[in-house]
Amino acid sequence: MGTKDHGPDPRRLAAALAFVSQGIHLWVLPGQLAAALPPGAFFFLVAVGQGLLGASLLFGGGRWTARFGVLLNVCVVLVWVLTRAVSIPQLFEPVKLPVEGLGAAATLIEVALVVSLMRLGRSLRRQERLERA
Repeated sequence: MGTKDHGPDPRRLAAALAFVSQGIHLWVLPGQLAAALPPGAFFFLVAVGQGLLGASLLFGGGRWTARFGVLLNVCVVLVWVLTRAVSIPQLFEPVKLPVEGLGAAATLIEVALVVSLMRLGRSLRRQERLERA
């Protein structure tokens, strides 16, 4: 745990959330690749990004890691929301994707991850200020 016992260590919590998100994206990856290459490539890149984020957090990633994680996960959540709210033009007719369980679960995990990474970033900034003083 951290120096204060006010809950779980934000770095480990964020790493765990990143790995869970990675697992969900890897789980659905074969189906996405079978459907079409662009969504499959997107799911692959998100899974790789989440895995790198989780590993970096476990091995002491700093504020830049937290910023990268916030940016990555905000983009993923926005893509998910947009693809459910707006029709996506495909080859011949627009398709509006349905809300399904794994996608909704991954999105909730990614929102929790953004919150956790923002808390971690604030904590690291506070710690850097204390070290300078």
